[in-house]
Amino acid sequence: MIDLNCDMGELEDAAHEAALMEHITSANIACGGHAGDDGTMERTARLALERGVRIGAHPGYPDKANFGRIEVAMTPAAISETVYDQIVRLEAIVRRLGGTVAYVKPHGALYNVAVKNAAVAEAIGEGVARWNRAAPVFGLAASPMLEV
Repeated sequence: MIDLNCDMGELEDAAHEAALMEHITSANIACGGHAGDDGTMERTARLALERGVRIGAHPGYPDKANFGRIEVAMTPAAISETVYDQIVRLEAIVRRLGGTVAYVKPHGALYNVAVKNAAVAEAIGEGVARWNRAAPVFGLAASPMLEV
């Protein structure tokens, strides 16, 4: 089986996301850090649940101005905290709709920095583990993310 996942909840265009949702099996929903807010998270989660698409949390650096595409100077503790807070924010919305958050895929610069920086990878892992120790976390092959 192939899991076709797509970053979602990052656009204002609900019709575009609904069309994409017809062709994917997992939706990485922006949790309000780099993009999204409670309204876009709810809209996107509804689209996923209506179509049987698995939902994953897509936390990023809290930097909407740059769409989470550049590294933000944050301590490992602050990274762990923002990852945890973003996942919990999405989870509350998804649970209210009767669904679950199945996995975590960090966004943009946060994902890419974790590829080469073990401290950032560990901070992401700590934030995810605080939420759910058993949750799968996406990471680039041969990167510290997979070891964490």
